[in-house]
Amino acid sequence: MSLFDAVAAGDRAALSAQLDAGADPNPFDEEGRTPLMVAARAGQEDLVRLLLEAGADPSLPDAVGETPFVAAAAYGHLPVCALLFPHATSDEKDMARTLLKNQGIEEIPARPSRPSEVPPGGFRRKLASAGAYVAGKLGDDGATKRLERVLRSEGHTPKGRK
Repeated sequence: MSLFDAVAAGDRAALSAQLDAGADPNPFDEEGRTPLMVAARAGQEDLVRLLLEAGADPSLPDAVGETPFVAAAAYGHLPVCALLFPHATSDEKDMARTLLKNQGIEEIPARPSRPSEVPPGGFRRKLASAGAYVAGKLGDDGATKRLERVLRSEGHTPKGRK
């Protein structure tokens, strides 16, 4: 199994084993793509992180001049964009912002999140939202009204309301 096969399969263990055995993290396929490019394009954040740690070069473009960062932006993969952002040129960042804006995404995250990382208040908000949903299904709209007040206080307007 090649690095490309491991990335295509999303097989972190196989990719890690090959990199640990000394495989070059920057080979090119017939289209001039590297495993990092393939992982970024597919939005495989954990594989992108692994490849970067193994020395994959995020500045290498494919045959048409697209870098992993631009590819991730073209497909709307924000966590991957955040990982590759520090390695991108200002022109690539401008292009990525344009690509993301066309998808309705206003900003690239400043830093990547760890899978276990929850934004401040994020867990509470999700829990409150789930509770409001269940309470609404049971016929109690008090929880929904409380959630709407919280969202308004944070500057968010609930869907369908103004």
